[in-house]
Amino acid sequence: MLATGVGLFYNGYGPMALMDRDSARSAREAKEQLDDTLQAAMGAISPSLSYFGGVYVVERAQEHADGEPSMLSSVTASVSVRTKVAPAKVPVLVDQVKQLWGGQCRPDSTVETAAKRYTDLNCSGRGDTLFTLSVISSTTDSTMQVLMSAEAFVVRYQPAEDYGASPVKPRLTGHEPAPDVDDPYWSH
Repeated sequence: MLATGVGLFYNGYGPMALMDRDSARSAREAKEQLDDTLQAAMGAISPSLSYFGGVYVVERAQEHADGEPSMLSSVTASVSVRTKVAPAKVPVLVDQVKQLWGGQCRPDSTVETAAKRYTDLNCSGRGDTLFTLSVISSTTDSTMQVLMSAEAFVVRYQPAEDYGASPVKPRLTGHEPAPDVDDPYWSH
């Protein structure tokens, strides 16, 4: 009997984890909100861009003070822009994203290192998600790397593979080449 109680405790059925479950949205609901946020952002950009497909990353919350595993997590869905975006077009891209989310965006934040410059625009997305447009430029490359992500917080924990495939193909592998699609508008 004691072994059963310990097993339940360490598998998310202790008192704290049960309280976590009541306050969290389901993985299915989070996936729908994340996908909806990314689809809305991709649909708002004109002319359309090409993308490398999305990936879901799940970060489980720290265990409770009593050692019981938390049943909460945050989930991030990301897509990478495959279209080459010229530096002069970045303000247009940022403005289109700002128009989509209205006044729900924080000012752009920029961090510079020796070889790269990172600019993020954070906005309130659909269904209580956080949308981020990230632009990474390099001193050695004339085009920008552009990423879009949506993050949901207070989600009932499920492993990343339970989220299934992204609606965007081809799927991200972590070894994508630099943007490789030339577009008459965005790339020049």
